[in-house]
Amino acid sequence: MKKLLPFVLACLVASVFVFAEGAKETAAPQIDLKTATWDQIVQAAKAEGQVTFYAWYFPDYFKEASMDFEKQYGIKVNLVIGDQTANFNKAIAEKGNAVGTIDCMIVGGQWVKTTMDLDLFWGPVNKIMPDADKLAPTLWVVQEGVMTKGYLTPFHRNQTGILYDPDRVTNPPQTWEELTAWIDANPKKFGFNDPSKGGSGQSFVHTLIAYTTGGLKQYEGDSDLVQTKVANWDLAWKWVNDRKDNLTFTASNNDSITRLNDGELAMTVAWDDNVKDMMTKGNLFKRAKMYIPKMGLAGGGDTMGVLKNAPDKAAALLFINHITSKEQQVKKFQMLNAYPARVDIPIEGTLLTEEDRKTNAIPWFPAPYKSHMIAEFVKNVLMK
Repeated sequence: MKKLLPFVLACLVASVFVFAEGAKETAAPQIDLKTATWDQIVQAAKAEGQVTFYAWYFPDYFKEASMDFEKQYGIKVNLVIGDQTANFNKAIAEKGNAVGTIDCMIVGGQWVKTTMDLDLFWGPVNKIMPDADKLAPTLWVVQEGVMTKGYLTPFHRNQTGILYDPDRVTNPPQTWEELTAWIDANPKKFGFNDPSKGGSGQSFVHTLIAYTTGGLKQYEGDSDLVQTKVANWDLAWKWVNDRKDNLTFTASNNDSITRLNDGELAMTVAWDDNVKDMMTKGNLFKRAKMYIPKMGLAGGGDTMGVLKNAPDKAAALLFINHITSKEQQVKKFQMLNAYPARVDIPIEGTLLTEEDRKTNAIPWFPAPYKSHMIAEFVKNVLMK
């Protein structure tokens, strides 16, 4: 009898383990998320019971949004706000695991190419999300010049434009020729930040390259830099170097806005959400105006992706749908002045109109060209 006791206990433990696993299977049945109805996905998400979401900004908003999600669906949110590079390094390190520890995460511009090249995300999801057609259509297709093919869901848009003091600029330029003439006639009154220090400066140099070297269409679809396509970028650096005495280089996105507020600059390039934030905090005068010129300036935004080895894919889809709902997109704007990814929300008091964005905003060229642009500007302009 004594010899049989360990064996019996082992069998009982094994039975409990099998039962627990069976209960989990029953509670969270495996369904094909790509063919399931949305109601089935919601039920599967509730059965999973939790979702782990990684971000690196908007901590106050995501904390509230997570509590709203838990209250609405009864699904626990494991919210991790960490360093951007650390977040992605963790996701990449776990890529080989059958099951990872991250369900979904924000995907910022600089990581799009790397993560898409590594096939990190599950999808495509653009045929699954109920309100996919209400989200920025171009951001579903391309982000930072990288074709994302519906794998990454738009949740936040941002846009660069020309910020100016209407008391000093009565007829703001619309074309590249008009801007060049204005800069030459008003030395040091137009500025942009070092492109290695912020995206608004990158946007200006991006447009500079477009108008001095033959346009941006030639770069579409490239996954790697083609040397022959950047061979004439010296024309762009010559345009800047010829006007070094007329241009003002600033240290950051915020520095450009501060110098406009202090009267040093009359016109600069800035991000719409950054300007709104500075204005709300009293760091920029209320009369400031902003527009996207007809020559075009770059815009984009951030997305969210479901990891291919996510343990809770249904809950991840539901959480992303929650963040991109009308209620949450409006809440994000109200809390942060962060422009919605949805195109069906009429928002008053914005610096740039939806029509302005639709007509004059241009997408970034592919990431390898952007990296090359920054390095070449520093070498050929700032270091000369």
